[in-house]
Amino acid sequence: MSLHDLLDLPGWVDVTTVLNAEPLGNAGGLGSSGAWIQQLTMGAAFGLGLAKAENQWTELDHWQLNTQLMLFSGRAGYGLAIGAAFPLQATDHPTGLWLTEASVERKGGLGPLAIKGGLLSLNPDFTDMPVFDLYVHSALDNTLNLTVFGLPTNPLVSPGAVVRLDLGQAGDLRFGAYWLNSQTQLAGLFGVDPLQPTVAGTTQAMQWNFVNLPGARQVEGPIRLGERWVERQLPQPRLMLGALNSSTSSAGRNRVVYGGLSLPVRLPFGLDHRLWTGVNVGLDPSRNSAPLFLSGGWAMQGLLPGRPHDVLALGLGRTSFGPDSGSDQSYEGVIELNYNVALNQSMSLGPVVQLIVNPDGSGAVPSIVAAGLQLELRF
Repeated sequence: MSLHDLLDLPGWVDVTTVLNAEPLGNAGGLGSSGAWIQQLTMGAAFGLGLAKAENQWTELDHWQLNTQLMLFSGRAGYGLAIGAAFPLQATDHPTGLWLTEASVERKGGLGPLAIKGGLLSLNPDFTDMPVFDLYVHSALDNTLNLTVFGLPTNPLVSPGAVVRLDLGQAGDLRFGAYWLNSQTQLAGLFGVDPLQPTVAGTTQAMQWNFVNLPGARQVEGPIRLGERWVERQLPQPRLMLGALNSSTSSAGRNRVVYGGLSLPVRLPFGLDHRLWTGVNVGLDPSRNSAPLFLSGGWAMQGLLPGRPHDVLALGLGRTSFGPDSGSDQSYEGVIELNYNVALNQSMSLGPVVQLIVNPDGSGAVPSIVAAGLQLELRF
């Protein structure tokens, strides 16, 4: 039973609660250690259109109010403590309660135009593809490991606006603008110390998404397995191309171009497969601490007979440091292998192993091998 049904809420209200926990322990680096950190995401949407089919919408049904809070608990800063430059867990943020969205949105429905404004993060509207969410390491999950100072990447928010234009068979085009000056104060609204100095400046982003890729139609809908149908666990193929421009009083101008691509492949084992790649390139390397990030991976559904909903994912990432890093650093790499076991529709659990190559990019820190679990509860 969903949380909406359990609370017997009206149709114009939608609530979601997701718990992600990522306990890890390691060998190598600056010493063996371990950490448990978890993220509780609580979201609510309010709108008359939530209870209606889109072909029945009037103008008022397009409008929706979105709110979201995130609560981080556990040990933050684990990756830094063992010598890595980037967190080994995507949930590794300063602990406490964060406001992560408060927005008014006009959803496009069957029309071409959608707009959203309020307190927003850069992702998931920009720099993010669903295939990234299969991973635990922060460089592989979400935002192509963008390190430009002041960007409002989740859980940080800034006043902003996003316009989305549906281009039909040609995909969709998005434009976003964010005002950064109140970012630190918003992060500390409920007492969190974001461990970031006050930012003054703006960020603009533009992104094109395209889903009509070769083979995409063949992986729509459920998978036929004998006499039954199995729901697909891997996201639809997608091409993402974008650019962003950030200008702050402390870091100057930083421009980045980025992209991602996921494609279906056929293999003689498993039920469904994706190959993917991602890149971000900083055009102002003298002011960007990590101006080049390359990543890629493979994901498979249904490796084991009798486990058609489980997902195996392999990911690789390499981040090159720039002169703005402040020291003689070359690169840090990560290889992650994880297996997600779907226990039921609301809960998944599985092992994860990571190898951090050249931690901190200095050559002075031994490689890190980390292992643990990923747990998700969704209501």
